[in-house]
Amino acid sequence: MSCEACRERHTKCDNQHPRCSRCEKSGRQCIRSSVARSFRAAPRPTGFAHHQTWVPVPSRVDFVDETRSLQASHAGVEDSSDDGEAGQSRPANSAAPAPSSPFQARWSPKIPQRINTLPVSSPESTGPASTLHYAPLATREAAELTRYFVDYCACFFDFSDFHRHFAYDVPLRARRNATLANAMLALAARHRSRTQQYDPYVSDRYYHECLQTLIPRLDDPAAIKDDELLAAVIVLRLLEEMDVSILGSDPQGHLLGTHAIITASQAQSPSPVTSLRKACYWGAFRQEIFTSLTSQRPFKLRLPEMSSSKVSADDWEWSLNATYLCGKVQEFVFGNDVANTAEYGRLLEDVDAWKRNRPRGFDPLFQSPSGEFEFLPDIRLHLDCHVMGWQYISMSYLLLIVHQSFPRVGPSRRQAISHMEQAAAQEVRTICGVALSNPGTAPAQLVACMAIALFGDRFVSHAEQAVLRDLLIQTEKQTGWPTSSARRQLEQFWDWRLDHSPTT
Repeated sequence: MSCEACRERHTKCDNQHPRCSRCEKSGRQCIRSSVARSFRAAPRPTGFAHHQTWVPVPSRVDFVDETRSLQASHAGVEDSSDDGEAGQSRPANSAAPAPSSPFQARWSPKIPQRINTLPVSSPESTGPASTLHYAPLATREAAELTRYFVDYCACFFDFSDFHRHFAYDVPLRARRNATLANAMLALAARHRSRTQQYDPYVSDRYYHECLQTLIPRLDDPAAIKDDELLAAVIVLRLLEEMDVSILGSDPQGHLLGTHAIITASQAQSPSPVTSLRKACYWGAFRQEIFTSLTSQRPFKLRLPEMSSSKVSADDWEWSLNATYLCGKVQEFVFGNDVANTAEYGRLLEDVDAWKRNRPRGFDPLFQSPSGEFEFLPDIRLHLDCHVMGWQYISMSYLLLIVHQSFPRVGPSRRQAISHMEQAAAQEVRTICGVALSNPGTAPAQLVACMAIALFGDRFVSHAEQAVLRDLLIQTEKQTGWPTSSARRQLEQFWDWRLDHSPTT
């Protein structure tokens, strides 16, 4: 009969008396039980009881063994009294080898945090405190692109966000979320390749890696509550927008994904429950503004009703209110109720009320009827939220101007149309002037390009046409936003010839 020590260590006992060879070698007491152990098969039921309670199980389950014996094996700790066959100590990192690439962890089972931070031995280790991390951003290239995202891409989401979630929170979360990390890196690489000398295939690689984990995740019903998944889809939608022309074909694949997640989550919780999710909602809202404008279709995204900003609200909330008004106006002018004069009047009053009651922070630091370009006003503003508040409220007013009702016949009709054309052209000048006067707010240039693409046909002066055309070119060079299709369409409409075309 095996001794208790060998049985506990699951080693073969030679049953020598009075002590087995293993106990003899280790100098420990060899104890044998006087009672023989036997096993009796218990009867097994052929079915479950009718009152059996079943617990719902998610589609993915991670089993974590946190017993002392498992922890000891991962830490490389064995009983020092064991013989050489069973007592060899293993290096700590043999239990969990480091991935060969920063993204390999996504293809492996999820590793519990307790095991994920065990001491390891590696060339970079500086002592026993070194830890093993499966970090999606643990390469020099990823670090460079992460900082690039913060400096040049996050502004497209954060311009009305005091806490700058996409500049601060998203990169932090991306350190432990490969899907979000790859989405962020794909956008940064795409923007960099369009504005600098950078390999465009880097973005494609990260984009492919992102889809490998994102698509299976969308099959999980719990995904609608995943803030990081929503942030990744929002980032990918901006990448999708950058890959199409302002007036070209847009697959809207990630836009539909955004709508699906937001709509499903709203059905369960009408209000955003986290600050990051709220930031994602507004990012999706602005992306819907872009798509609605360029395709001239009704506004599809539904967000909770937002009342007019109170006088006590901060400047960022007023900027969001201007964004919200722009969406409401687009929903009206591109919808089936555009002939409703009462609703038109309410929207026009809302826009006018925003202009009258806006905080002093939205007042220009400097304003002149003309700036560097003779035809555009010079309007210098304080913060990004002020710049974008101006842009969206101006776009709202512009859309209402061109959709006003006119007399059907008579001289007054021609006069009303003439006044409308002049007012619309002036509003386009304001939007473009704000964009050029505040070059540090890159999203302002995108709004200006949308205004030019939609209303540039109203300008007949070659000098003004050249200024608008140059703004389209400048925006594509500085932001990576494709404007060539809009530029070509306007050049064709303006009947531009080579002698009228400024140097590019």
